[in-house]
Amino acid sequence: MPSLLELNLWGSTLEYLIKGGLPESPPTALNNIKSLIISSMSLRNAEVVSSAVYLITSCPKLQDLTIDFYPVRDIVEPAVQLLRAQSSPYGVVKLQRVRVNMFTGLEMEMEFMKFILASAPVLGEIFIWNCTRFLFRSCKEMIDEMKEFRRASANVEFTFEEIDMEGGSYEHEEVMEVP
Repeated sequence: MPSLLELNLWGSTLEYLIKGGLPESPPTALNNIKSLIISSMSLRNAEVVSSAVYLITSCPKLQDLTIDFYPVRDIVEPAVQLLRAQSSPYGVVKLQRVRVNMFTGLEMEMEFMKFILASAPVLGEIFIWNCTRFLFRSCKEMIDEMKEFRRASANVEFTFEEIDMEGGSYEHEEVMEVP
């Protein structure tokens, strides 16, 4: 029987995964997933965040995680509190690479990154991308804050890419820092 190696979901699908509550033990279909892509994930809804965390920690062979955040303009306190309370006995033990698109630096996004950093002992690379006009703070400020987070892996390389598309031109600035 073929096994599922890659899973690509929309954030709205996460709402349906949590209907009726999360199962105590994850579906066996998640056992071999190596790549998980969650598109248009909103951190506005605590149930969606809970579903995403459950899904991420239920893929024991997960190596690559890509998340496209849905732009949220304000901090949603229930999502922040849920992310602060996260702890998993299993974590994401094989997670090596994380790519986050449309990352603005809001508190709930930073809490999500804190969860990832604390849960991934072999994590080697985090790539974060967004357009400059959507950022709430500079890449340097975000790197400095993330460097203070507890990390399961001491060898994480952070890459932030800002794209400035003002006036019809395309410019980008890349900031990379190794702890």
